[in-house]
Amino acid sequence: MGDLDVVRFADRTQSVAVVLEDAAGGGPHEGWHEAGIEIEAGFVRAYLPLRFTDADLADLTGHLAARAAAEEDGALPDGSAVDWPEAGRSAYLRLCAADPFVVEVRDPVRSGVTVSVPLHLRDGWAARALTRLDRLRAALGEGR
Repeated sequence: MGDLDVVRFADRTQSVAVVLEDAAGGGPHEGWHEAGIEIEAGFVRAYLPLRFTDADLADLTGHLAARAAAEEDGALPDGSAVDWPEAGRSAYLRLCAADPFVVEVRDPVRSGVTVSVPLHLRDGWAARALTRLDRLRAALGEGR
């Protein structure tokens, strides 16, 4: 996991990551961040530009905190799904709490393509992802 990773979902053979383009963030407008979705899954290796806001980072933090709490309580994946960042503006991830966990990378705006990546995530993945995201947000001056 790199210092610029917003979030990375990975098992031994596949991964989907959101990586900041620039540690300074900001993008062309204050509160926006330029990033990319990196997909490595079997025969697919792709990169897709992504823009998201400070509020989107807060939403991802909330989702990861809820997943971490569910894992801590021993709750089985319930099949629920959440879109991040919010669907409709650009490419986005659909995070499906299933067994295996599924990350769908959806690009309705540019290509119309969806890539579905099933991942066998290790126990405690959500808590680790939340800790890394909290560090990144602090570095960006976001805080929680």
